[in-house]
Amino acid sequence: MNWKKTAAAGSVLLALQLILSGCWFNSTPDNKVGTDNNGKSGTASLIPSANTSDYQSIRPKESDSTRGYIQYGPKNRVDMDQLELGLMDLSKSVFSPNDYVFQSGQYLKESDINNILHRRGQEPVQYDANKKKLPVVPGLNPPLGTGKTVVDQSKNSPKYINYVVEQDYLKKGKNGKYSVGGVSLAVSLNSVYADTITYNNKMYPVSVNLNRSKVIAWGKKQAQQILQRVRSKSGLGQVPVFITLYITAAPQSYVPGDFVAKTEVGSGSGSINGWTNVDEHHVLFPSNTAANSYKGDLQKFNQFKSDVQKYYPDYVGVIGKAFYRNKELSDITLDIDFNKFIDETEMLGFTNYVTSIVKNRTAFSRNVPIHVYITTGSTPEALIERTADMDEPYVHIFQH
Repeated sequence: MNWKKTAAAGSVLLALQLILSGCWFNSTPDNKVGTDNNGKSGTASLIPSANTSDYQSIRPKESDSTRGYIQYGPKNRVDMDQLELGLMDLSKSVFSPNDYVFQSGQYLKESDINNILHRRGQEPVQYDANKKKLPVVPGLNPPLGTGKTVVDQSKNSPKYINYVVEQDYLKKGKNGKYSVGGVSLAVSLNSVYADTITYNNKMYPVSVNLNRSKVIAWGKKQAQQILQRVRSKSGLGQVPVFITLYITAAPQSYVPGDFVAKTEVGSGSGSINGWTNVDEHHVLFPSNTAANSYKGDLQKFNQFKSDVQKYYPDYVGVIGKAFYRNKELSDITLDIDFNKFIDETEMLGFTNYVTSIVKNRTAFSRNVPIHVYITTGSTPEALIERTADMDEPYVHIFQH
């Protein structure tokens, strides 16, 4: 697991890691019956959650066929994590952890996702196991545009969608068996169309900034097509479907993109009747976005940064990653990085110094969880956390 994750998402991340990695640490799992990727029942292990507000999870009889495939979608690791964790978090309002258990997506295969991501008119020929040509499934990305070369054609007609995440939510029946009770989808859309096009045996990078409003409107329209494809899957014709739209961050961004819209489709329905806006934003400190829209919190960050750098003025870098929900700061992560080596005694002293800042001098509200990660290059040195229910900050020194 990437240790640089906020504690607010920590228990969710742990649960997801257990699911995705196939590591099951419960010594006496409750053997139940879950669904495989054909909608059939099979023995599965019910894994208790680490937190009462999180989902218990079921280990499916068969592995998630798209496990790891997400890396070919969003261009950013932080987007990959946020897509999965954020979708699980948003799903709680529809599929309550009190009534449902989580199972990684079992219905959409790599081929289904590819059929969505292909450009219209550029779909490859596909064959079944008997080498019989399959009907063409129209891609949902825009067709190539105008231009003399495929590079120009790609730039003039950017791709909008880069991935679809599926999560299954299972309910326990009167017979004690679990079956799929709902499906959640995250439709991941580009904020920047970044690609590498091969032309005349040369590779050409393409990067096109996209109009956010246009991408969202396009995504809402295409979500209807995605819903129809999900409904065609055996076992998913009648279950409720929760669909979200996500806009990825730019490649190499320190913070992920954001969920921007959501909708619920009732049991058996094949139509999307409307959307609800999702007001969530991830913001980097310092940045132009922070300076323009979050000046008060930027000032608080700058004060924290100034206090930290007083200890080692020339060797410490500080950045912040804030999460806003409904325009309120909900969580902030502060990364402190050394560009020089210091011994363990010095690191202990510095960690104690930063802990005192977190405890006594930070201007961020006591209700806002704060997570401070101290590193030397890519090596984790210490973790400091403060949440509203803590009398004292939690401190952990990593041993090397």
